Amino acid sequence: MYIRKSKFILTLLVLVLSCSCNSFTIKHNTKNNDGGDTDGINQFMADTDFCDVLNKALMFYKYNRAGRLPDDDVPWRGNAALGDSSPGSSPDANGDGNLSGGYFDAGDHVKFGLPMSASMTMLGWGYLENKDAIEKCGATELYVQDLMYGWDWLMAAHTGPNEFAAQVGNGEADHAYWGPPEMMTMARPTYMINEQAPGTEVAMESAAALSICFMILNETNPDYANNCMDHAKQLYSFGDNYRAVYSDSVPDAQNFYKSWSGYDDEIVWATLWMHRATGDSSYLTRAQSDYDSLTIGKMAQANSHDWDLKAPGVCLLMTQAFPGTQQYVTDFEGFMNWWLPDGGVPYTPGGLAWIREWAPARYASNAAFLSSVYAKSGADTKYQTFTQSQISYILGNNPNSQSFVVGIGPNHPINPHHRASHHSLTDNIMSPVNNTYLLLGALVGGPSQDDSYKDDRTDYVRNEVACDYQACFVGNLAYLASLASGNN
Repeated sequence: MYIRKSKFILTLLVLVLSCSCNSFTIKHNTKNNDGGDTDGINQFMADTDFCDVLNKALMFYKYNRAGRLPDDDVPWRGNAALGDSSPGSSPDANGDGNLSGGYFDAGDHVKFGLPMSASMTMLGWGYLENKDAIEKCGATELYVQDLMYGWDWLMAAHTGPNEFAAQVGNGEADHAYWGPPEMMTMARPTYMINEQAPGTEVAMESAAALSICFMILNETNPDYANNCMDHAKQLYSFGDNYRAVYSDSVPDAQNFYKSWSGYDDEIVWATLWMHRATGDSSYLTRAQSDYDSLTIGKMAQANSHDWDLKAPGVCLLMTQAFPGTQQYVTDFEGFMNWWLPDGGVPYTPGGLAWIREWAPARYASNAAFLSSVYAKSGADTKYQTFTQSQISYILGNNPNSQSFVVGIGPNHPINPHHRASHHSLTDNIMSPVNNTYLLLGALVGGPSQDDSYKDDRTDYVRNEVACDYQACFVGNLAYLASLASGNN
């Protein structure tokens, strides 16, 4: 079982108050979404304004920005972590450190390089797959802003050809504080990877994210896109030539984002994205060879695609790179069919594919995104139905009429495990009783295996929010908006 985080355990529970839904309303039914209730799912799809939800979901990244903020789009957020910097760097004209920007990881305020880069990869992939629908939803500007804020930080963190800031902030010190980021005073050390202490996963994932940057902006902002590609090529070479598990080189990450799967999957993952960005056939030849020798197809089975494991996504990219090749079809469909009803993954009684306790809605959403990409290739309609069933459950189309997205749908959460929106001025997770600000559009962790759920910010297993949770959720919303508009 992957353990996403370890935190001190709080035993007091916050009083859960009922709250009326946001002005945007989702109609719902109470039948199980087990893959067979297609009428109920289709009705839910028809009743839901996915463009509206998409635009709200994209705001999550603005809620989690660090550094000197370039706008006041989130009035209750201010400048924070301005001193974040790499060793030996100089402050800018404002006195800010070179690593002051980027995104806080989740409800906490550490900048973890692996999930941040993985979030930008998946968020960017969602854009590539659903660009037309995003445009029709009026979300292009916001979507690209979110991506560029992440890309800016990844390039800033790449301080030399073979150097990268893999983490900013000490996990334990950060998690001992409960208040808004603007009031942080603890020291925030920077943990570098380099030739002496490599981190292949982080270097390769960052190369993948920045290669997608090139694909998205090559026509509209070529100078920025070329800068992304220059960094991507150097990071790919760094990760390839100096190999080590990043969390061995950055021990502080081990209690939070340990690399359980190793770096083999990231090597093939980044190779495929570099091929897509450059068109260089040597990358594709290498990906095909490494896919076999590193047994990526086997690694993908009966598991999740997430910040740590990229093997399922690699299988999907191989089906796109080699259309009709049975090995890659078998490997990806083997992964995907395990996620379908009666395929192997446990399901809640109400229909959520529930692979593990920590943030199951995130894993279901990730699988749903891969399924949506595959469905667009003309695959069996069961893959589209799976995406629809999982996202409709998450938005409240379940027996408990319980939404898992803050401010959206029936009985939605209002108290996610998120320090900035709770905004305690006394370093107290229990005060105030309810979060001060509504984290509108944020996906929380999700229910227990019996569908039960409490809107309790002290329960970070079920109620935290995170950049990696949100990335595939955004992609799913864009895909479902495309279905509503007839793009697919």
